[in-house]
Amino acid sequence: MKHWTSFLIVCCFIIVSGCSNQNLVPKSEASDIVDTYGITSFTVTIDTKGENEALKASFTEKKERSEAEYLNKKQGIALHGKKALEKIREAFDKMAPDPEADETELIKSTAEAFEVKDYKMMRLEITFKGHDPKEIMFSK
Repeated sequence: MKHWTSFLIVCCFIIVSGCSNQNLVPKSEASDIVDTYGITSFTVTIDTKGENEALKASFTEKKERSEAEYLNKKQGIALHGKKALEKIREAFDKMAPDPEADETELIKSTAEAFEVKDYKMMRLEITFKGHDPKEIMFSK
């Protein structure tokens, strides 16, 4: 009987932790990102010479729920939700994202905005409101 109780507790923990809302962003703040930068979806993953996935940042604005996540292994930073969105907003301010920018310009401005100079590979997915999504992979 003890084993079944332990098993049920573990199952409940897994279910609750898997349904975490830690990445949720208030609707008004997600709408502000869309209104200010025109971005509805953004994901960047940067590998450096010393670390795979050294930096990962994502923002997604949807009708039912918006999410943001920021992870920087070099600096030991893991942010979720509103705090992650603040960090991503800082990068967007530096990037000045433009839906008409070419791929090389987007890669360069993203690396500079997220302050990663020694990248060896970058995967960037970005969707501007009213435009087709852009998926770019760049290796040095």
